[in-house]
Amino acid sequence: MAFAAILALALAACNGEGDGGDGGDPTSPEQTTGVTGSPTEDAAGLDGEADPELLQKALGSESAEGVPETVLAAVERAGRPITQDVLDKALECWREKECETGTGGDVSVALADGFGENVWREVTYMEFILQALTYPEIGEIVYTSAQGDTQKAISDFRALIARQMDVIVTFVDAGEALLPTVREATEQGVVVVPYISGPAGTPGEDYLSFVAEDLCQLGENFAEVMNTEVGEGKVAFLGGTPGNPLSEAWQSCEEPALADGIEVVGKADTNWTQEGTLQAVSSLLSQHPDLAGISYEYADGFLGGVRAYEAAGVPLDVVLTLRTDEAGVFCAWEEAENPDFKIFFSSGGSFDSRIALTAGMMSLAGEEVEPNIVVPAQMRQVDESHCNRSIPLEAPASTLVPDEVLTAMYGD
Repeated sequence: MAFAAILALALAACNGEGDGGDGGDPTSPEQTTGVTGSPTEDAAGLDGEADPELLQKALGSESAEGVPETVLAAVERAGRPITQDVLDKALECWREKECETGTGGDVSVALADGFGENVWREVTYMEFILQALTYPEIGEIVYTSAQGDTQKAISDFRALIARQMDVIVTFVDAGEALLPTVREATEQGVVVVPYISGPAGTPGEDYLSFVAEDLCQLGENFAEVMNTEVGEGKVAFLGGTPGNPLSEAWQSCEEPALADGIEVVGKADTNWTQEGTLQAVSSLLSQHPDLAGISYEYADGFLGGVRAYEAAGVPLDVVLTLRTDEAGVFCAWEEAENPDFKIFFSSGGSFDSRIALTAGMMSLAGEEVEPNIVVPAQMRQVDESHCNRSIPLEAPASTLVPDEVLTAMYGD
């Protein structure tokens, strides 16, 4: 899609960190319907109702009104019970980066990540795995990370095409540079579904569909918070990898929506890591210790920002707007006990890989898929309920990956 369309869409939904919505024992044998935990006679799309509690976690509302059917279908599948067999297989796939599911299915699916080296990306891959394991048709799951290298992203994609993957879900950090390879995949019959950050081009033609929240709206939502909470003062924008379209999209819409009394005094890349965020915020504070607000996509990364404030000896008197919702920064907010440190967040977004895979499977089943799947989300202010210490603090608080899976991923 054209870059303007990327601005008009993007970023994704949240997800619940709980037990899949039913509170059941994930290892209980009576919940098993096979290794996939799903019926063998199963629609690829919406097959029942999405759990309202999961919708609340994912979208900030229990209502299904106005939610695209593909999103509802993904949430419905995410609420299915997880057996011990599924848990074991999911962990195997996650650790080994590719696996056979054991179902005998003949569909091969892949997640081609432009950069996979942080917790958010790792959780996003687990979301993808767990969604794939609800489909008996899927026999093979593959993961690649380009590690932020555009040429490797292209090479990884070509290798997946050569392996004749049926569906490739992808987070495109490389932007338009990947578009010719995406087109090549589509021309060879591979169903390609980018999520959150796309390769430009035209969804519905160059690839099946683009899954994202409205990134421009996200930027405007950030601006609304700043206008209300800051009013007048200095703010800064933090982004991820240099030149990525995700950061550029929301930033280009937040800046013009800011009130006249608010000045953007800096923009910095962080590579979506805590160390990168520490360096970026340290540099900003050395020039502007009176920063009133910071906007950023990555909540866990801002733990590096907290360290920067501590190292500089500057009070954390700042309004922080975030897209994601890793629990660690919420607990840092709670521990700070500072009424002038305020956090507002949109959605975790790790859930989008599930939606993208569901869209791909619907297409293989001959079901209609809209070219732009816009995932609704709204801003929420952090309060005492958001520090969830029952899950690893690096994980998105809203992830649909159940607690016991997160613990197995990151526990001792």
